[in-house]
Amino acid sequence: MEPIRVALLGAGSRGTHVYAAYAKAHPQEMRIVAVAEPDDVKRQHIVEEHAVKTAYAVKDWHDLFVVKQDFDAVVIATQDTMHRDAILAAIEKQYHILCEKPIVTTLEDSKTIARASQNFSKVFVISHVLRYSPFFTRVKKLIAQGELGRLIGIELDECVGHIHMSHSFVRGHWNNSNTSAPMILAKSCHDMDILLYLAGSDCTSLSSYGDLYHFRQENAPEGAPLRCTDNCPHYEACPYAAQKIYLGKNTAWPVDVITTDLSVEGRLKALQQGPWGRCVYHCDNNVVDHQTVNAQFANGVIATFTMSGFTMTTHRGLRLMGTQAELIGDMEKGIITINYFSSRDKKTIEIETTREGHSGSDELFVADFVRQVRANNTNGETSVASSLQSHYMAFAAEASRLENGKRMQVADFGKQE
Repeated sequence: MEPIRVALLGAGSRGTHVYAAYAKAHPQEMRIVAVAEPDDVKRQHIVEEHAVKTAYAVKDWHDLFVVKQDFDAVVIATQDTMHRDAILAAIEKQYHILCEKPIVTTLEDSKTIARASQNFSKVFVISHVLRYSPFFTRVKKLIAQGELGRLIGIELDECVGHIHMSHSFVRGHWNNSNTSAPMILAKSCHDMDILLYLAGSDCTSLSSYGDLYHFRQENAPEGAPLRCTDNCPHYEACPYAAQKIYLGKNTAWPVDVITTDLSVEGRLKALQQGPWGRCVYHCDNNVVDHQTVNAQFANGVIATFTMSGFTMTTHRGLRLMGTQAELIGDMEKGIITINYFSSRDKKTIEIETTREGHSGSDELFVADFVRQVRANNTNGETSVASSLQSHYMAFAAEASRLENGKRMQVADFGKQE
């Protein structure tokens, strides 16, 4: 069977290290035949790695949509605010679509996509990759098998990690809801989706609290300059000093995001001139650094979710409460423990996993996208229709947070006017 032919829109971290990397590792399944990327170095890397013809390597993705091209699908891995127009263009040209999460960044645009995709006859999936993780698929199977009895409650913790928080959501691309999206959507729509997946029912109502507690100008140590590289007197004590994060031996993520020149000189220049060298207390960030959500589902399940930037490591922790047993799990460690009430027995399940690619989810997700395109199966695990439900949860949570925890009816956010 011939590989599917894909146009890659956006050759940043996800575009290069997930989608293009999959095509390189599995050339019999997927080929990158076109790329749109404004950065010359990143675009040329894809051209050379995948033998993309010059005519199909462009700075602006619009140039690939002037006429119907000879590719099967588009992978949309641009910045979040650019998704809407690319999606609508792909729908018009009848390409299969794989889009990074979030689908779009506003409620109005979500409704636009819902309308535009209603009668779309091609595959359209969103990268809610955690549904493919060996960890969460096993948990879902255990629930379905009745291992816990009736599921009553879910506790899900997203420990963002203090370094990830400072890199992506204080200094980086997703630090301001006016130019990207609220934190609950940009980062945690994954988690809203997993709550839906595990609960097995629509979310009916929720409430949320949260704020930007720490990374604010008034919390800057006395004498802290605008940039870490400007002889900050607090370098030794500050866990967020840019030199500590970006000028060490590590040149993988998050370092490879700040520049394509990974020499010490290149990285230092990026810190001196770009956003990642800024003091975390002197940035233009406004997204929350800690938030909780309480949600109720149509089948009676109640869930609590906490997202925090104040953790040592990046990981997700899970606790499920059932009528017959309790489940405790750690996605990154790949460990599930079930405590049975009647027998007092404990069962530990160890899942082979990896720290890379959302614990192995990314590769499994792309592989399934290839299968769906080949079969034209439009009812995939992370279809746009399913994924929009998690986005409505996120918009409801943000609205609740801004109204000091007011209870919101999630269905109200998905209504077409």
